[in-house]
Amino acid sequence: MAGHTRDAEATGRPSFLGGAPAGLAVLAILAALAAGSTARADTVNFEADLTGGREVPSNDSAANGHVEATLDTASNTLTWTCTYSGLTGAPIGAHFHGPVSYIGATSEENAPIQVGTPGNLASPFKGSAAIDATQAQDLRIGRWYFNLHSPKFPGGEIRGPVVRK
Repeated sequence: MAGHTRDAEATGRPSFLGGAPAGLAVLAILAALAAGSTARADTVNFEADLTGGREVPSNDSAANGHVEATLDTASNTLTWTCTYSGLTGAPIGAHFHGPVSYIGATSEENAPIQVGTPGNLASPFKGSAAIDATQAQDLRIGRWYFNLHSPKFPGGEIRGPVVRK
């Protein structure tokens, strides 16, 4: 019989996958793909565009920056990468702040630091931190911002709301 294997001839059933071992391999591949898609479902991506005009109070800095962040919702681990250029001096601090009362736009209010970014702040810099459930919820609904502080602007030189991508 064309398209059948010896197993098919022995059992009287066609074996289009080449027998049990091949069929099990296909099932293993499908299971691995399904597991991978579940892992992706456990992350939420965010970004922030940073300018002096978004600081409170706003300033005339020509600097700009960008933050890419990911929240692993299973572990509440926040990871980020920040790039910037044009700061008036080396950064003296970089932080996620919140919560603010607005959602997803530049607010006229300042908020406490939620996550600091210790270590070398030369662009680009990366980091990660565990956050609690309340912080994760405030982040997910757009109540956080990120800013970079410099000697000329110790309150913050550039800032932007952290929003979902």
